[in-house]
Amino acid sequence: MPVNSTSNSGVQGTQAYQSLIKSDDPKPLSDTRQYLREGTADSSQPFGKAVNFVNENLGSHGDNNISENKARSYVEDSKKVESGDMSNSGAFANSAVGWIKEGNFTGAVFNFGGMLAAGAVDKANYHKN
Repeated sequence: MPVNSTSNSGVQGTQAYQSLIKSDDPKPLSDTRQYLREGTADSSQPFGKAVNFVNENLGSHGDNNISENKARSYVEDSKKVESGDMSNSGAFANSAVGWIKEGNFTGAVFNFGGMLAAGAVDKANYHKN
């Protein structure tokens, strides 16, 4: 049975979809998203990589729904994770709580998922030291 090409149009408009898939017609990043890109571009840990990935995808759809404070928090936490002062799981948890306070269910769910997935990396990082 053929699939209607417009059948996913509702899904494609969701923040969850746009977080995971870059736009076919990318929009320029806002100043806040550009700051976040620059602050996480060199991340080697899962938290910073995930933040950068989602930021790029959302920005490509023209989503500028991120405050300067939230972007600054992401950059600070990413740097703490890179330096070993914070775990990936802790950074994801911190972000999830922030999104809950802002009423963003999608952001909270994605970050809680990241927190759970990052546990194995944190364990490996811990045993390196």
